[in-house]
Amino acid sequence: MQADGTHPMHTPTAAGYGDLLPSLRAASSRGLSPLTTPSWRKTMTGTDENELLDAKQIHDEFGLSPSRLSELYRDRATTGCPEPDTIEGRRRRWKRGTIGPFLSAHRAAKTSQSPVRHSLLTGPRDQLMPTSEVAKALGHKRTVTLLGWLQTRPDYFPEPDVVETTEGGRLRRFWYRGTVADWIAQRPGPGNTQSKSRPPAAAPVDDGDPEELLDTKQAAPMLGYSSHLELNRAIARGVLPELARPDDVLRSDRGLTSNRYKRRRVVALARARHQLPTSSELAQRRMEAAVQALRTAADPDAVTVEALAESHPGHGSTLAWKKTIDEARGTMQAG
Repeated sequence: MQADGTHPMHTPTAAGYGDLLPSLRAASSRGLSPLTTPSWRKTMTGTDENELLDAKQIHDEFGLSPSRLSELYRDRATTGCPEPDTIEGRRRRWKRGTIGPFLSAHRAAKTSQSPVRHSLLTGPRDQLMPTSEVAKALGHKRTVTLLGWLQTRPDYFPEPDVVETTEGGRLRRFWYRGTVADWIAQRPGPGNTQSKSRPPAAAPVDDGDPEELLDTKQAAPMLGYSSHLELNRAIARGVLPELARPDDVLRSDRGLTSNRYKRRRVVALARARHQLPTSSELAQRRMEAAVQALRTAADPDAVTVEALAESHPGHGSTLAWKKTIDEARGTMQAG
């Protein structure tokens, strides 16, 4: 420990990388230079290499969960995880310039030594893969991370190509192998929640009548979806609770229904999605909105996900709002 109470910056040695060293060498021999290429700089949400980041901030910026960070630090003799730059009680913090290069090298090594991923992505592009196989192809042992992306990170990972409902009411999701392979080839870096598998959404068209009713075919491109079917799936899954309640429903002669939304609602949502803040900022905004609504409501039970989502577009999925409302109620009752 230095005189100012901080730990000296630690640069992992070859011995410290242990089992990862052969993969790192293999990656370097192919011209990837995982240890020297500062690709982590391209995905930082901050620019100060000396800024201290705790586990939650590392998760927000680089996409590494606090539990996984703890595992890497616990096994640092073999993983090469650097020592924290400061330790305050049980709180460990790393400088951005310390943890960023390590995570970049660790991810590169992990990718290069994954024969499972290669085998899963080898075959016809139009072959369907279930959620479990897609998770393995992405380097995850369980499906919880993939399902979390679908629920809390709209547009980060492609929507399922096929969705089936079992007799018990459970959803079974499938992706074409080509969909997964293309996304991996263009995969956004750690902490980047903007998908590169689609072109960015066009600027919302707000020069029309704000009260004009738009169908999902008109709304889809404004919200960054490639088709109305993709938009309808997102609404049904709760990714866009702002559109859970249409302004009008038209029924055709064949009995088919079509939801209509006022242009002003679609434009407001599109603008909010273009200016998406970090996940921690979104969580704070949801909590503030939920607490305010519960305090001012004549009947707290009348505070709903739909109402909050419509008044705060682009602030999260149905699941995220439900969790926030429950937490806000618990906080107010405890206070």
